[in-house]
Amino acid sequence: MSKSHSRREFLKRAALLSATGAAVPLAFQLSLINESSIAEMPKDYKALVCIFLDGGNDQHNTLIPYDNDNYKSYQRNRQKLAIPQSQLILPPISLDDGREVVLASQLEGIQSLFKKGRLGIIANTGTLLEPTSKKKLMNGTIKLPPRLFSHNDQKNYWLSSVSGSPQTGWAGRAGDLFLNNNTLKPLTCISVNGEGLFLSGAEAKSFSVGVDGNPKLLWGSDYLFGEDYLDELRIMMSKSKENHLENEYVKVTTRGLDYADKLDTALKSRPPLKTNFPKENKLADALKMVAKQISAHKELGNKRQVFMVQLTGFDSHDNLRIKHPALLKLLNDGMVSFNLALEELNLENQVTTFTASEFGRTLTSNGDGSDHGWASHHFIMGGAVKGGKIHGRVPYPIVDGNDDFGQGRFIPDLSTDQFFWPLAKWFGVPHSDRFLVLPNLKRFNEEALNMMIKEKLTT
Repeated sequence: MSKSHSRREFLKRAALLSATGAAVPLAFQLSLINESSIAEMPKDYKALVCIFLDGGNDQHNTLIPYDNDNYKSYQRNRQKLAIPQSQLILPPISLDDGREVVLASQLEGIQSLFKKGRLGIIANTGTLLEPTSKKKLMNGTIKLPPRLFSHNDQKNYWLSSVSGSPQTGWAGRAGDLFLNNNTLKPLTCISVNGEGLFLSGAEAKSFSVGVDGNPKLLWGSDYLFGEDYLDELRIMMSKSKENHLENEYVKVTTRGLDYADKLDTALKSRPPLKTNFPKENKLADALKMVAKQISAHKELGNKRQVFMVQLTGFDSHDNLRIKHPALLKLLNDGMVSFNLALEELNLENQVTTFTASEFGRTLTSNGDGSDHGWASHHFIMGGAVKGGKIHGRVPYPIVDGNDDFGQGRFIPDLSTDQFFWPLAKWFGVPHSDRFLVLPNLKRFNEEALNMMIKEKLTT
């Protein structure tokens, strides 16, 4: 069946559902995502890399007010959480309304990338089901994301862009569209200490890789069985069984072992990276492994890949002034090294990296830390990024103002769907398939963040 005919069939079936007055369910869309796709065979290579800041990054001590009036408001509300003005990175970043902000001193390398136009900042974004304002919230006329300040629920929404109990992530659904363009399909969506949901689609599945390379058979259990018995163990694990459930497990195991071997062979064929990644930095370790896999994309025969890594520890209810700067330093050093590695590989224009986190934190202090918030700020890095700019609006550091849902929990201006769509579009998702990948995008202005990605790259 031709691609155009497949698409006509898909639209016909969708129209039948619509005629009944029912919305086309996501499960139905996912079951047809491959036949509905009109994504052309890519000629180039592109990768998306998500860095998830697990626990809810404190955006108020990441991007900090600097002009006197707003710094005083920040200091008054944050109390002993406030970073002394003398410790902030200069020069400040000027906002369109005349205010000034600065990045935390641990983000000096990220600030340098920002100045060079290699990195941008997405301001005040978060989970939304529909455009939201404080007035609508107070009137009770707005539908809120489920369990708004819950770690698990908000993480799932960030990773899936679907409320409820999602089974697929938006990156996995994007990956579905390009599976047929990749020689090794299981290596389309890869987790290096990340979350499987983000990378799971209707057909695309998360392939997990450790920071040191492929997980060895039974997690390197040669200490128990000895090298002489590993081949026998592999045969036993991949031998067909009579029980249906056991046999399905065998199929998954066999596939994992097979593609782990292929990835391992491709990685070993590549010269070692010359870029120095910092020691004792788990994020840098994970990003180094991502860089190695990206370097082997030609050997793997893959045109499109999505990666996820994760840095934990951001749930800063206490001891924030000690814990948070250390985490920002890990983030800074990891991202800077990753950028250098991509430059070494001459792939800096073909990889776009972005941060995510389930929510931001409260502007107010709980005494020694900050509590679960809502909107936050995020970084986006790469040669395709319109860097050196803050995309979106930075709220005033005011409690009980128009941006505050309570205790300095700022209401997002931009939905996560609006943040993700320019990334998905750059990746190659056709405009006609945008609602398959991001079903909730239809409720928002999808062009709000178009300016965060360059229309054309200069070489």
